[in-house]
Amino acid sequence: MDNLAKIIGILREHKGYVSGDYISERLGISRTAVWKYMKNLEKNGYKINTLKGKGYMLEKTPETPFPWEIERFLKTNIIGKEIVYKNTIDSTNTLAFSLALAGKPEGTCIIAESQKAGKGRLNRVWHSPHGKNIYMSIILRPSIEPSRIYPITFISCLAVYDTIEIITGITPALKWPNDVLLNGKKVCGTLLEVSAETDMVKFVISGIGLNVNMEEKDLTDEIKAKATSLYMETKKVFDRSYLCGLMLNNFEKYYEIFKASGGSEICRIWEQKAKINGKYIEVNQMGEILKGISEGIDSTGALLLNIGGNTIRIIAGDTTF
Repeated sequence: MDNLAKIIGILREHKGYVSGDYISERLGISRTAVWKYMKNLEKNGYKINTLKGKGYMLEKTPETPFPWEIERFLKTNIIGKEIVYKNTIDSTNTLAFSLALAGKPEGTCIIAESQKAGKGRLNRVWHSPHGKNIYMSIILRPSIEPSRIYPITFISCLAVYDTIEIITGITPALKWPNDVLLNGKKVCGTLLEVSAETDMVKFVISGIGLNVNMEEKDLTDEIKAKATSLYMETKKVFDRSYLCGLMLNNFEKYYEIFKASGGSEICRIWEQKAKINGKYIEVNQMGEILKGISEGIDSTGALLLNIGGNTIRIIAGDTTF
């Protein structure tokens, strides 16, 4: 933890003013350095009251998912132990991929306030307004063969599902293969990108885009009819730092299950929560529409669709209930 985070911790420990002498002595830095840190905090949106002879008091914290704010809520061993925060970025997945190539460890998490080229599936753009939502990518290094990758997509969805249920009390829906819905509208999408050799995965980037405090006016005309946010569904503003911490905790929970019990167990949990067995589903595969009754997913994550008495296995496509 750097000195900036430590100073915020000290300010939070005290309800009233904290002297500059106390902070400098505790951290082993000069009074001038303390003053500079306070100015830095103010630039980052923290409201610090200063009173001569008494010191500093934290009055207000910004609604920004800084690494040190997220760390307050983390209970993980690996996931999120290193957090890279960016104000504006092309794509968290793109940066995560380059950092993974450079050797960043498993669990490293990239978080941005906005994306200029946010990624969705099938080269779609993920709408990423500034300061409203969560745009996050996590570097994973599972020791598995490429054929066993698919269920990692469900880990992201399950982590978001549990997080939404905890903070809103609303049970969301899971849409195969990678979406989370509220009231039939998309509130979260996930994107998996992989670097692998023939028989071994080098790393996986798990990207998550969760609409949190976005309002209807923030939506583009293209997605207005099919997207929503936690705020739009509850009329409540959510602390994104807490949300990030909770989501990373849930992510590690499911990732540990994946490593201990394999992808089939993740698929079982996803299927149990998704409740898609017996539902009529249409699947768009590159323009071809397949219609049938869902028989759930298999142990690899493929969708099983009964079409006229014949069950086919689908590994890619856009679904509609």
